Amino acid sequence: MVNKKKYIGTLPQKELLKLYTKYVNGPKVRFFKAAGLGVIPGERKGIILKSLEGPRENDPPFELYNCRSSGGVFNLGHCNPIIIQTLKEALDEGLDLGDHQLLSEQRALLGQKMAEVLPGDISKTTFGVSGGEAIDCAIKFSRAYTKRKGCVSAIGGYHGHTGFALATGDPGFKDNFLWNLPEFKQVPFGDTDAMRIAVDENTSCVILETIPATAGVLIAPEGYFSEVREICDDTGAMMIIDEVQAGLGRTGHFWAIYGGMYPNEKVVPDFMVLSKGMSAGIYPLSTCSYKPFIEKAVFKDDPFIHISTTGGAELGCVVALKMLEIQSAPKFLDHVKAMGKIFRNGLEKIAGEYPDLIKEVRGRGLMWGVEFYKEEDSLLSMISIIKEGVLLNYCGNKKDTLIIMPPLIVTEGELDIILTKIKMGISKLKQINKK
Repeated sequence: MVNKKKYIGTLPQKELLKLYTKYVNGPKVRFFKAAGLGVIPGERKGIILKSLEGPRENDPPFELYNCRSSGGVFNLGHCNPIIIQTLKEALDEGLDLGDHQLLSEQRALLGQKMAEVLPGDISKTTFGVSGGEAIDCAIKFSRAYTKRKGCVSAIGGYHGHTGFALATGDPGFKDNFLWNLPEFKQVPFGDTDAMRIAVDENTSCVILETIPATAGVLIAPEGYFSEVREICDDTGAMMIIDEVQAGLGRTGHFWAIYGGMYPNEKVVPDFMVLSKGMSAGIYPLSTCSYKPFIEKAVFKDDPFIHISTTGGAELGCVVALKMLEIQSAPKFLDHVKAMGKIFRNGLEKIAGEYPDLIKEVRGRGLMWGVEFYKEEDSLLSMISIIKEGVLLNYCGNKKDTLIIMPPLIVTEGELDIILTKIKMGISKLKQINKK
């Protein structure tokens, strides 16, 4: 059959893998091939993506229910028709990237919308392209405001691979790049005693994910973020909350920090950082939003002191505005809550059937971690489940835990299929272990 598409399946998968090996990342190709997953994604729609071909020669393509969602990039699924139509209309009207040095209609409109949906008095936004860039921005601005260098983050947390963002992370991400800045400290997530010791008069900021994904989908004890807020207030440090993965409705509440973790705990940080889901899976955009008093310390003497050439592209702003309209709607959030309850019950039922393999299920809304007793079982289960047709991955700093994040548009019927496939993947691992 002749391929009639212009951008998908341009060459046989075998040839594309050779090109990727030669010109992009050979070790990555070898990793996927060794796991029996040496395929390239082709068509994608809704919560499903298809491979161009099978992993072995003459194998048919296979479907994957995307429960990785690229960390929240695909909250609205793949190729959401409303988002695509919005982007097409903007292109037809003549919008493009815009000039980052000039003023912008679309950045003004998106900034206004962000102020409407953000908690408390967070009302200023600086735009970027990636989450790491937005984290760098928040730490830079904290240092500019406090005139301090120190930063405290959580062990196992992850905030990106760029500059200051990389410095907040674990050794496995930064040691190879000789990027251990002495002013940056880490403490156990959820431990306020350790936080009180670490934060002092030299600390510019404390940065935390509301639900640390890479650390194992950890859930803080109730009152933790309120106490961190108090510690920051007492010491003059800025509180930065990273909701790149847990925000934008992922917990069933629009913000995890503001009622999404515990209904009565509504903490307002100094900074909120977003990325991934701001793109709606179509146009990269990140935001560093903060309280207005911070602006004076950063931009008072030079309004051009921080810039991002393609950050806050006008086309990206249009896409983000439409995404916020969709995902902040009460009906949409009610759907996430309902699906989250179904998914939680399903995962806990599976865990109950394999108590010798699975240690714990934890999460909120449609963001769940499944922790195994053995790291090996976690990794083998991941591969087995993917081969059953559900795409997920393990937590990079806690490999005994699988992280499962379906798109927020997932239906009850789709969750039934996903849970069945997850159970089948784990059951096959159980059969292997018996042998």
